[in-house]
Amino acid sequence: MQKDILYRFFDGNTTIDEEQQIRQWLAQSKENKSIFMQERLAYDTSLFVPSSSNENKIISKSKISPWIISNAVAVALLLIISSLYIINTNTKSNQYNTILVPPGQRINLILADQTNVWLNANTKFEYPSQFSRKNRTVHLDGEAYFDVAQNKKKPFIVKTSTADVEVTGTIFNVEAYSRTNKFETSLFEGGVDIYIDNEKLTSLKPNEKGLLINNDINIEQITDTDEYLWRRGLIAFNNKSLEEILLALEKYFDIDIKMDSSKLPTHTYSGKFRQADGVDYALRVLQRSINFSYERDDDTNTIYIK
Repeated sequence: MQKDILYRFFDGNTTIDEEQQIRQWLAQSKENKSIFMQERLAYDTSLFVPSSSNENKIISKSKISPWIISNAVAVALLLIISSLYIINTNTKSNQYNTILVPPGQRINLILADQTNVWLNANTKFEYPSQFSRKNRTVHLDGEAYFDVAQNKKKPFIVKTSTADVEVTGTIFNVEAYSRTNKFETSLFEGGVDIYIDNEKLTSLKPNEKGLLINNDINIEQITDTDEYLWRRGLIAFNNKSLEEILLALEKYFDIDIKMDSSKLPTHTYSGKFRQADGVDYALRVLQRSINFSYERDDDTNTIYIK
C-alpha cells in the first residue's frame, strides 16, 4: 500500500474506493496491520509537535470519513456492550436511568424528547424515561455535548454538583466533573442561562463559554473548537503545555499521573490522539517529541512521569 494513500486516509482525505482498498489490504495479513499501525504512529507523531518550533506550520483540521466513523462506532459499541453500566431506578411517578461511561469511551443517546446527547469518558448521566410536564431535567457528573430539541414551554435543565444550565433548544457543551470542581459551559447555537441555587448568574451567546471560578463566572470567546472533538473520539490539543495534556489524559482515562512539573519542558504542543488507542499509546507518541520516561503501577492505577 502506498504511503501517500495511507497518510491521506489518516487525514480523512481519501476517496471511498481508496478506503475500500485499504480495508481489503488490512484484511490480507497481520503484517499489513502492523505496517498500518507503524505508519499511523509516524503520522500522529508528525502532528504532535512543539508549537514554538512550528509557528508557520498549518496542522490540518480533522476530517472523519463515513468509513472511519462506521468503524469507530462499531468498536465503541463493542466496548460499551461489555462495560457500559445502565441502572434503572423506579419511583412512583417515573423511571430514571443512570449511565456510567467507562474510561476512554464515549456514548451517544437520544432522549425521550429527541434531544441528542454525547457523553464523554468517566461521565455519570441521569435522565428520566419520560420528562415531566413542567420541564426536562437531567443530572450530569462529567462532560456532555447537547443538541436540545426545541420546546419553549418546557425548558431543558442540566443539573451538576456546581451549577445548573437551562435552555429551551440549543447546542452546547458542559464539562462538570465533581472530582475536579470544574464547571464550564460552551455555547454553539441558541442561548443558555447559568444558575447557582436557583439564582441566575449569566446568559451566554453563541461562541461564548462560561467558566465558573469561586462562584464567579468568567465569559470568554470560543477560539478553539478542536477541544470538542472528543465526541468523535479525538483528544485534541492546541498550544497546550505538557502538564495540561497529562491532566487531560487523567480525565479521559481515569488514571493518576504523578509528575514533577518543575522538570517538565516549558514548550506548548499541538496534536491529536484517538481515545480508542488508550493512554499508553498517547504517552508513546508524546515520547517521540518530548524526552521523558514513565512507569505504570497497575495496582494503584498510577503513571509516574520521569
